[in-house]
Amino acid sequence: MKRWIAIVLCLILVPVSSAFAQNESEEIHELEEVVVTATHKMKMLDTPASISIITAKELEEMGAKNIVEALRKIPGVDDTSSKDSAISIRGTRSSMAGGPVILIDGVPQKIGDYRYDELSFIPVSQIERIEVLRSAGIAYGPGSARGVINVITKKGIKDKPFSGTVSASYGSWNTHNESAGFSGRTNQWDYFVNAANYSTEGYEDEETDRISGLLKLGYNFSDQTRIGIRGSIIDVDSESAYGMKKKKWQLENYREEKHFPVSETDSTLYWHNEKDQDNSVLALEFSHKKDRLFVDSNLSWTKYEEDYKSTYPLYTSSKSVYYDSKDQDTYTFGVSGGYLFDFGNVSYTPSFGVNFEDIDFDQDRAYPYVPTKNTDKYNIDLDETQYGLFWDNDFLIGQHWGLKIGGRVDKAEVKLKDKASTDIDEDETMFSWVVAPSYRINDRANTYVSVARNYWFPSPRYYVWAAEKGGDLNRPEDLEPEESLTYEIGYKHLFSKALNVNLTAYLTEYDDKFSSAYDADDNYLGQKNIGEAEAKGIELEIDGRLCSFFGYRLSGAYQNIKWKSGQARIRSGIYKGIWDLDGYYIKGIPKFSGVIGLDFYPMEGLKCSADINHTGSKYSDYLNKVKYSSKTTVDVNISYRMNNWEVWLLGKNIFDEEIEAEFNSTGVEDDSYYYVQDGAYVEAGLRYHF
Repeated sequence: MKRWIAIVLCLILVPVSSAFAQNESEEIHELEEVVVTATHKMKMLDTPASISIITAKELEEMGAKNIVEALRKIPGVDDTSSKDSAISIRGTRSSMAGGPVILIDGVPQKIGDYRYDELSFIPVSQIERIEVLRSAGIAYGPGSARGVINVITKKGIKDKPFSGTVSASYGSWNTHNESAGFSGRTNQWDYFVNAANYSTEGYEDEETDRISGLLKLGYNFSDQTRIGIRGSIIDVDSESAYGMKKKKWQLENYREEKHFPVSETDSTLYWHNEKDQDNSVLALEFSHKKDRLFVDSNLSWTKYEEDYKSTYPLYTSSKSVYYDSKDQDTYTFGVSGGYLFDFGNVSYTPSFGVNFEDIDFDQDRAYPYVPTKNTDKYNIDLDETQYGLFWDNDFLIGQHWGLKIGGRVDKAEVKLKDKASTDIDEDETMFSWVVAPSYRINDRANTYVSVARNYWFPSPRYYVWAAEKGGDLNRPEDLEPEESLTYEIGYKHLFSKALNVNLTAYLTEYDDKFSSAYDADDNYLGQKNIGEAEAKGIELEIDGRLCSFFGYRLSGAYQNIKWKSGQARIRSGIYKGIWDLDGYYIKGIPKFSGVIGLDFYPMEGLKCSADINHTGSKYSDYLNKVKYSSKTTVDVNISYRMNNWEVWLLGKNIFDEEIEAEFNSTGVEDDSYYYVQDGAYVEAGLRYHF
């Protein structure tokens, strides 16, 4: 009760009025925005899909250190991180694998054999907007069954020959963030240059340093036709306690430390892991949109290098310490286009697209304290190739009725060898489709229903584990893509600047869902298709500006995600044995989550905001015996802009709510282990626009 009283007082004390109140903002509302995360550009209001947008201004105002902090405020998006970035959309993430498709300016980001979501790579200062597609779509192939996150970077703006932004901030845990960006457009040329530096000692003394640079250069043949080149370099060095989880005793006594003793009676320290990542991208882009014809294409090369040192058992079992060296080259090509036909009362827009991805990944391992140890099975040569083709059809009948019908075919092939005996050559062909009729109530309101089938193709690491550990119970050739069938109904209404609604309800049925597999002797067999699941949910976004000095933001999600079939082995404890999962909730996904945001504008240039973020309770184990309690945090932000200067002061989780990622493999509460998340954070910053 005291916590809630403090929250209410915090909101009341934020200024709510002033004689100097500024005029109501006339900015374009989100529902009026044109989105590109579809088969062709269209207003968000008209898209028969569940899409949310986060703008650069919103990222600045919330003081996001990385985009995960912004994404988890979107309904249906959950932060399922242990320590590294991990996002689940509608509860679709599998253990030890990537989640949604991650794109930067439309270029897929598939990194490493685990395909983790390296979202912390992307400096916030380079981002123009983030589009999050929660619906199953056909534009981006296998993986988009788990959603799509498209990060769109900034570029030069017409009629601004030269402009720029320089910013710096300092916050808790010796966190500092500096960036400088310059952009413009002169005659036919546009450009954007950004350099950024980020460093923190971290809540658990987990140091991270990131240096990045981005250059974009474009030539505009006209206002409708542009060719451009984009190059970026990102270097991230980090230390993490991720290698060893904390049990309850370590959590209570060594919560904010990355080095901690094995137990209350054993003072031997668990150490930390180190990671050095370098990511470089070179991309060529072409776009054309004139009257009825539109074309978009990109050609890219991504270079990823990682040196990973698993040193957490340095003092407990030095023979287990290993170093991995990873090298990946990714080549992608995509082109899509279409034409708008007008037949009087009916307009028809067919869109076509093809894409190609080739990923070449190599890994070498060494054991520095046992140099003679055989590492053949860890020295991997992986080649993954994907081809995709889609055909989408949009019909507009009269002033109100719309219909989208689309299909897609994808072929994915994995070839993997190690220096031992593993030799994998697997391929799958997947057919996706979507049917979505819509009714436009008026020019400010739209409703739709849709049915779509899509897939998630297994991470290469799943094939490696199956080959190394699976035996006859989990063979690589038996792994199947996860299949999803989604039914969705949506309602979008731009009533006024004071009230805007985006409401979605969905039902998704999953076949061949993955989970961990073990044999009768509790030996790990890798990740395996174990059964079926069902997800039902409602997502709501409401916002508006009620008057010149007050605005609000409300968002929330209800998620009911359960197993329909499948079995899991509980390896120890009173529930040891094989259990049928039918009717159990998917672990790690809260039933309820939401954000209440209040924005106050007491005088011109001054904005005061407060967000109450709530995440409901969730189960930590297969059998739903252990429940992680709900958490509520509060963020506040005060910013003031005068002429070209802007200053801000923000606080995140200001009441220092203790939040962890909890995991449990036995169904016994005392057997849980934890990865600690961020605590209370305070920051001050300065920004100059010119």
